[in-house]
Amino acid sequence: MRPLFALVGMLLVLTAPAGLAASPANAAPDGMDAVEVTFDRNRVSTVLGGRFTLQTRIVNSGGVPTEAILAHLNVASLTRDVYVDPEDWSAERSKEVAPLRQGKSSSVSWDIQAVNAGSFDVYVVLLPNGASTASKGPLVVSPPVHLEVAGRRTLSPGGAMPVVIVVPLLLGLVAALARLRVRRTG
Repeated sequence: MRPLFALVGMLLVLTAPAGLAASPANAAPDGMDAVEVTFDRNRVSTVLGGRFTLQTRIVNSGGVPTEAILAHLNVASLTRDVYVDPEDWSAERSKEVAPLRQGKSSSVSWDIQAVNAGSFDVYVVLLPNGASTASKGPLVVSPPVHLEVAGRRTLSPGGAMPVVIVVPLLLGLVAALARLRVRRTG
């Protein structure tokens, strides 16, 4: 799946009209062209139902302040046939970030619970959200955090049989030894 995304991205870059990205007319007037977002780590391993927190750092390294920014958390499955409903993973997926002056940064915490087993990528998209910039680009996307979620083992009826047999036997053995000891001392 990743090679397909890389191929599509390269085709978009190669087929874009020359000078489009560098054109002053296309430069973001709100300072979003110099905003970066990164996570505090690039990999997480947990079990199904596990909870963890990711931190993002949003930096305005440009010379123009930004307007308000909306940070939006996303979860994408890398495991075939695993459906992801991001609302199940985090109760608060969109967070408002105050305008950032030049050279300033802000941190955003994301509380996440793994609700599916498999391999996933977690990433954040920043959207301009000021009075004059809402619904306008550019969007800023973080590098993904790779998430491995192991399935949780549950006791099946077949796995319960040894417990059902061994526990009563052990309790009976302890009771018999205690009774035998009482008879010898009495």
